[in-house]
Amino acid sequence: MTFLADLVQTLINGILQGGVYAAAAVGLSLIFGVSGILNAAHGELVMLGAFATYWLFTLYHVDPLLTLPVSFALLFALGFTLQYFVLHRTLGRPLLLSLLVTFGISMILVNAALRLWSADYRMLRIPYFEHSLLVGPFILPLSRVVACAVGIGMVAGLSWLLASTRLGRMIRATAQDLEMARLVGVNPRSIYAVTFGLGAGVSGVAGSLVALYAPVEPNMGLTFTLFAFAVVVLGGLGYTAGVVWGGLTLGIAQALTETYLEAGLSLLVAFFLLYLILRFMPAGIMGKGRLE
Repeated sequence: MTFLADLVQTLINGILQGGVYAAAAVGLSLIFGVSGILNAAHGELVMLGAFATYWLFTLYHVDPLLTLPVSFALLFALGFTLQYFVLHRTLGRPLLLSLLVTFGISMILVNAALRLWSADYRMLRIPYFEHSLLVGPFILPLSRVVACAVGIGMVAGLSWLLASTRLGRMIRATAQDLEMARLVGVNPRSIYAVTFGLGAGVSGVAGSLVALYAPVEPNMGLTFTLFAFAVVVLGGLGYTAGVVWGGLTLGIAQALTETYLEAGLSLLVAFFLLYLILRFMPAGIMGKGRLE
């Protein structure tokens, strides 16, 4: 394979990974954009979604793609409950308080997962996802293509919900002017809980997508929390649609690093990009993020 073909294959790999990063980060962006809560337990929600798909497939032979609505429903319920009964007390408080509370929640979820399922790595074996698409000299693993397509579609669907539905207008009104939203009959506590539920639900679906091609284990959440935070900052804090550009940027940067430098440097690349954006473009690549 020539250098040019090798470069194109690397870019394809980065785009496919970036789509999944966008799906994994959109929930974090939505929650922060509406309620101002920076969820340190975000990666654990992704982890639980991955385990939901793994166990449904392993124990009940449910097709992994059919588990996506189940993952969404389970994580929506968990997220709604956490926000309504626990995290609502952090609203309007210093950001550090929500970080500490959600960090405690992440520790509970990780240790519960370790107690229930041990620290073993588990991998789904899905026959029809073991094939790849060949486009000329380029290889596109089917599992990653599906994960990327579903992830980008999920971000687009969430953006449509926020822009074009009554619920979306209520969420945006609550985020933009809390007092005015109250005056027109919006119940902020319920909207915050629904928003957190939506963020948790799409994070669970992202975990299910990751389970299609990557190992599943209880400690995987930390990596996704870090990557999701990097993607959200790259795309712009609170700007939901920006996670697509942030995810693609991070995915391509990591793919180039793994191909031409060393795979172990991928996390360093994420933090280097995070530093550059915070230093020179604090509102994100698109310039539409919140400055906190």
